[in-house]
Amino acid sequence: MIIDAHVHISLFEGNARTLEEALHVLKNDMQKHSVKKAIIVPDNIENSDHIADLTKAIELAGDQENFYFLGSPQIIQRGLGEVERYQKLLEEKRIVGLKFFPGHDPYFPTDDRCLPYYALCQKLHVPVLFHTGENSGDSACATWNDPKYIVEIAKKFPKLKVIITHYFWPKMQYCYDITKDISNIYFETAAMADGEVLEKSGGMEVVQEIVKKTIKDRPEQVIFGTDWPMCKIDDHIHLIESLHLSADVESKIFYENALTIYDL
Repeated sequence: MIIDAHVHISLFEGNARTLEEALHVLKNDMQKHSVKKAIIVPDNIENSDHIADLTKAIELAGDQENFYFLGSPQIIQRGLGEVERYQKLLEEKRIVGLKFFPGHDPYFPTDDRCLPYYALCQKLHVPVLFHTGENSGDSACATWNDPKYIVEIAKKFPKLKVIITHYFWPKMQYCYDITKDISNIYFETAAMADGEVLEKSGGMEVVQEIVKKTIKDRPEQVIFGTDWPMCKIDDHIHLIESLHLSADVESKIFYENALTIYDL
């Protein structure tokens, strides 16, 4: 079984004409690649015709048992004004964690407006997920999501499950070095097998080595994710399979860790 812990309902390179069609394409891709469950990451841009926010994502897929959802607080627009909303959604199990977008939005993970959300997630034993690294065509945005700030958060909230996605590409070795001794930092593989990410990060062998030693360090703290539709499911499956892990460890990466970490 495979759980994809990082997908979007979005339009990308003509994959669909509407968000309803995009969900249908996602379900077909999941079936094709034996992905049984997925965690939908909603955008924090509301009412877009191109990518689903949380309200739209739940409207489209909320009645389907193989989909779960993250929340995505709007730190720039609303600051800490959504804490009560997300507490209710988390307590009702409508969402399974929170995603933060430093780099997409101009704020640091250490921003005071974020701290009540982290405290809430630590209290409720749910993860927070951080976007890290460059955006396609924009290297300056990585200033906002440097893992040194995420390390500060992990130390400030030692019982919080802190997940890094995209491995701060292209500076993956730096990300590994600065986080390797922080026990409550987790990793998720979304976009790590994307062509642009591979090229800028040093190639497939470099990325394989980073992922493999991270799994060796913390085999129960690495989660499979893809960043569909911007990135391909099969490329990420092949990345994990190319590491030649034991069957037990491969099962942890593909689905067991997600079940445990997100309490699915």
